[in-house]
Amino acid sequence: MREESRRSPNAWRGGPRAVPCPALSPLVRMAVLVTAGCLLACSDRATTQAPAAPAAAEFDGARAFRDLEALVKLGPRPAGSAAAGQARELLRDRLRQAGWRVETHDFQVPRRGSAPVAMENLIARHGAGPARTLVITHYDTKHIAGIEFVGANDGASGAAVLLELARVTSGDPRTAGVELVFFDGEEAFGANIDQDDGLYGSKALAQRMADDGSLAQVQAVVLVDMVGDRDLNLALDFRSSPELRQAYESAAAKLGQAPPFDPGQAMGVIDDHTPFQEHGVAQSLALIDFQYGSRKSPGPRWHTAGDTLEAVSAESLAAVGKPLVELLRERGAGAGSAP
Repeated sequence: MREESRRSPNAWRGGPRAVPCPALSPLVRMAVLVTAGCLLACSDRATTQAPAAPAAAEFDGARAFRDLEALVKLGPRPAGSAAAGQARELLRDRLRQAGWRVETHDFQVPRRGSAPVAMENLIARHGAGPARTLVITHYDTKHIAGIEFVGANDGASGAAVLLELARVTSGDPRTAGVELVFFDGEEAFGANIDQDDGLYGSKALAQRMADDGSLAQVQAVVLVDMVGDRDLNLALDFRSSPELRQAYESAAAKLGQAPPFDPGQAMGVIDDHTPFQEHGVAQSLALIDFQYGSRKSPGPRWHTAGDTLEAVSAESLAAVGKPLVELLRERGAGAGSAP
């Protein structure tokens, strides 16, 4: 309100003077009070700032570890087993609770001298439009005769990170172009993964996406596997994109974390990101610690009965997951919120 509006009408003729106020009836006085209250309330609303946007959700390593524990409790989960089916149901339920749509990709793997093995990949989205970034892991465990291989690190840790990632990014427009993929059949039937054995789920999906044209929309693939080791040190994969690796390093530094990659563990990683590389996806990043239980490759706990809950930690899951969330948000913001 400007100063002039408070002056008496006679202020221009001889200056201000007191003007008697006529007596007001009770009803009139009540109307005046109500009007004044409304004006004050409106004034308060006009001067109050809009509430700040809610802070972005943060990756919770303890919550991710609970998912890891739930998967381990199912026991060994090799492709084609009943426990693998239970693991899929757990993953599907957690993803849907987080607000993600889940698609099942069914396929069969022929085996010489035995019946084909039915396998299922799970693919989750919360945004619309084409997938620009695939974040991938596997949920199966290797069948190792004679031992109870529960795969706390090799099978459960990557899946747990992706489930927590789903929770903290659901509904965030910056991650609308992210697709989470849980592969079946990563492990080989034989001793080791080679050209003809292993990576069955990623090979099947990469081929399907190449055939239907959707792979051309994918700009990057990020692998998360074996990231639960208490003594975490990620391999420096020289097959990964330097640009994407540096972006992850920058995200970790922004959060005050130590450099994530160990130059003493430099190697060429062959894992579920490899079929996508072979189909022409230029940017890829492998987040994996192949020194499980000691600082040598492969670690002494890899593919042994020692891959248990006691060997993994919530802190390691968070150390990988937090900069990954930051990286995905930054990439999404740079590409625009709409896919």
